[in-house]
Amino acid sequence: MKKWLAVLAVITCLFSLTACGSQNSRIAGEPIDAATESQWIASGEQLVDYMKSVAGTEQEQVLAEDEVFGPALQSWNGSIEDIGEVIGYQNEYAVTSAKNEVSINIGIDGSDHDADVVIVAGITDYGVETKSVTTNVQYSFGELMEQAALNTLLGMGTTFVVLILLAVIIALFQYIPKLQAAFSKKKETPVKEVKTAPAPAAAPAAVEEPAVDDGALIAVIAAAIAASEGRQTTDGFVVRSIRKARKKI
Repeated sequence: MKKWLAVLAVITCLFSLTACGSQNSRIAGEPIDAATESQWIASGEQLVDYMKSVAGTEQEQVLAEDEVFGPALQSWNGSIEDIGEVIGYQNEYAVTSAKNEVSINIGIDGSDHDADVVIVAGITDYGVETKSVTTNVQYSFGELMEQAALNTLLGMGTTFVVLILLAVIIALFQYIPKLQAAFSKKKETPVKEVKTAPAPAAAPAAVEEPAVDDGALIAVIAAAIAASEGRQTTDGFVVRSIRKARKKI
């Protein structure tokens, strides 16, 4: 229980420091004589009036590219919604913040919130040069605490969300090899078996008939014919050709 109380105390201190640090304090610098300070304050009020008149007009678009008045008008427009209607000026002063540099604070009395317009002017051999213009809205302690709490919750919430996403991604690493194996199987094409046609049967070797002597065969045929006719010799018989019979007896 004591640990939790200590943690809450630390968080409360952090919120308090954040809120206190956000409060506008007096600009550090060397004081200026009253007459010169009045002139600087009058110039600061004229600059604030000029920003009020330029905001929301075509002249603002022209000044948007300027290195000094572009950011100055952007800061003013971002704060005017919280300031509300400008009732008047308060808490005005000017100090020498650095060598050849004057910081002017013009306090804005707003209907919703007060604000401070801080103008930094440089003194050169050619005159006065405006270096920067910043509008700082003054919020109450409760509003600052609320902003600090929201910023803390937003930062911690973002951190936890990122950590959870990292944990989920790391947990999914174990499925990567399985997915790779599944995709590799799909990409492999099955090898089809090629059926080879049976080799044609070898033609049977031709049976060679025994060679017959044509002269002996002719003599036998002539003798058979002569015997069938009752002759003693084969004179007068001539065998011109011998053909094999196609019909089987």
